[in-house]
Amino acid sequence: MTRPNDVSNDATKGATTNMSANEANPGPRQGAVASPADGHPSPTNAPVRVALLGAGYIADYHHGALKHLPGVEIAAVCDLSRSRAEGFAKAKGIPGVYTDLGEMLADANLDVVHVLTPPNLHADPGKQILAAGCDVYLEKPMSSTSAECDALVEVAQAHGRAIGISHNFLYFPAYEQLVRDVASGRLGRLDQVDVIWNKELGQLRGGPFGAWMLAHPQNILFEVAPHSFAHVAHLVGEVEDLSVDARDEVELPRGLRFFRRWEVRGWQGATSVRMRFSFVDGYPEHYIHVRGSNGTATVNFETNTYVVQEHTPHLLDFDRFANVFAAARDSLGQATRTLVGFVLSKMGLSRIGSPFPHSIARTVESFYATRKHPSGVDPRIGSGVGRAAIELAERVAKLADLEASPGLPAPSEENKQGDATVLVIGGTGFIGGALVRRLREAGRAVRVMARDPLGCPMELRELGVEIVRGDFTDEASVARALDGIEHVYHLARGFGKTYAEYEASDVVPTRRLAELCLEHGVERFYYASSIAIYYAGKGAPLITETTAPHEGMMRTNAYARSKVENERSLLALHRDRGLPLVIFRPGVVVGRGGSPYHWGVTGWSYNSVARLWGNGNNPLPLVLVDDLADAMVNALAVPGIEGEAYNLCSKPIVTANEYLDAFEERAGLTITRIPTSSARYFAEAVGKWVIKLIGRDPNAAVPSYGDWEGRSFAATFDNSKACQALGWQPADDRETLIREGVHAPVDDFFS
Repeated sequence: MTRPNDVSNDATKGATTNMSANEANPGPRQGAVASPADGHPSPTNAPVRVALLGAGYIADYHHGALKHLPGVEIAAVCDLSRSRAEGFAKAKGIPGVYTDLGEMLADANLDVVHVLTPPNLHADPGKQILAAGCDVYLEKPMSSTSAECDALVEVAQAHGRAIGISHNFLYFPAYEQLVRDVASGRLGRLDQVDVIWNKELGQLRGGPFGAWMLAHPQNILFEVAPHSFAHVAHLVGEVEDLSVDARDEVELPRGLRFFRRWEVRGWQGATSVRMRFSFVDGYPEHYIHVRGSNGTATVNFETNTYVVQEHTPHLLDFDRFANVFAAARDSLGQATRTLVGFVLSKMGLSRIGSPFPHSIARTVESFYATRKHPSGVDPRIGSGVGRAAIELAERVAKLADLEASPGLPAPSEENKQGDATVLVIGGTGFIGGALVRRLREAGRAVRVMARDPLGCPMELRELGVEIVRGDFTDEASVARALDGIEHVYHLARGFGKTYAEYEASDVVPTRRLAELCLEHGVERFYYASSIAIYYAGKGAPLITETTAPHEGMMRTNAYARSKVENERSLLALHRDRGLPLVIFRPGVVVGRGGSPYHWGVTGWSYNSVARLWGNGNNPLPLVLVDDLADAMVNALAVPGIEGEAYNLCSKPIVTANEYLDAFEERAGLTITRIPTSSARYFAEAVGKWVIKLIGRDPNAAVPSYGDWEGRSFAATFDNSKACQALGWQPADDRETLIREGVHAPVDDFFS
């Protein structure tokens, strides 16, 4: 084999065609961008109206790609969660918000819809969009079965519409250079092609366990693996004589099975093809390595580099030196360009930022440049490669022959007991799980509100907890969940990069939640705040519940500000309308069920590198999660504490360095420690702020030295109020804190 094969753009055909050097050249076809009919209308034409179906994390990348395209208007966003859709639309300035696809298609006068839903929810929405006369752009994969891919193509052809699939890794410039070198014969006849994806899958630790990707052990082949399958389909073509190994089985909540390591082997003529996938914690690797008769080439997607090794006219030892030198030179040059591009993008001086979002932007741009082209969209995003990737996934799944575990029946609102008097919002999380367990041990009937009951930990069901579907940002679901409830624990939190996002996802919903509790006559409302509101740096006095929040931290730390604003809003409701409020301010919460890589202990650049807050020798305000839960449960029986706040920390006796010592000893590994002064953190923050100012980032906030100094925990926290008022006795001996706060989560993490 001397040239890469490209799958025909007709998804109903299985043949491959040789790709010429011109076809292998990246970017849209010649002339594709010049005509307004090709997706870039002139200023006198109506804009291309686009909608996003799905407001999850990937929607940010698609929005970022679309907003730079001339003649494109993002008109609407649709998501089953109205609050999520509204929050996204408000943050991005999108006028239309919908929760029903049919309604959006009827009302929004759209030209293109980006489908950003899970793979099993691509085909039906895609067909509906195409039948409505819109082009469809699918986040990879094309669908979850090849039959559904064929159905999408049939509908598209019947209505004369275009389909694109966001195989963004095919648009990395480093990969495009590999394609050119293979097509030109520079590497010679191909002997081996290795495609490697070794990246930890975070959902295996924290869920959501109701995600489609985890519902069956083969689903990972249709969710993550299509990235690699698309590379094989585009670069090599159809692979024969497949063999598959699925290893390292783990059991997930609800009795689900997952295989963390896969190896797929096959042949394309005389060329060996191997694909490896590892989803365990470790140094991330994502690369393609090609060995040919004339040389080798490696595309490293993690570092955005491309290295070729080929013989020179020199003698052997000089030849080897020349290859090593050239590889180092090329890697350094490419890495420098990547870093410069990232910095310039932050300064607003370049659209080329980090490689991943840049690849998505190039993929989206290619679709809009070629969607009206007579011969169809760029083959890399066409239905041919898209279907071939799914067909390969089906063949691998068939050879693996994995049966799904029967699992456990999903919790449902129809099976609820109806006698719950305590509602825990955020009960599926680290702290919430411990609280629910302690409440059940105290004999309380508990209801937990969860966005996805299917993803709830098995332990909750075993505790006999009533689980209802809902989101604290959705008033209707909160109102339903409050039926019969006497006590509400609000442990949920918002997310975002800016305070505006926290305000929309946390501050406003928290106030409305409290108002609903007043309307339903709830006896007491417990709010989980944080000690992050305090300045705990050098020179700070003993921190009590009356210590004022630190204004500098509020200015720069959106999370801390959201906690302060929530407290102020809730206390105003207590003062003005009698909200029966109790506030908890937990310290650095550790224990079983939590991650040992705790950001309250130290900053984690990576799992192997810890940047200490200062020198790491100040005793930390740790608290065991079970002790924290005890304080929260004790408060149920204490009268007259409405309007009070409690700092929940143990005696500060374990430093960050001692924590890391125990971590390393228990895990049997070494963590690189970088003592980092507050002055250095502050200087780095100032540098980032300047870059954002140059880039006219509206969210750029003047850095606060106190924010960084406060993380060193040089100050001491007073927990006497909680101990006395709540009858609380947290563990305050080093042995217990190390055993339960460090060893236990380390054991869980590495088991």
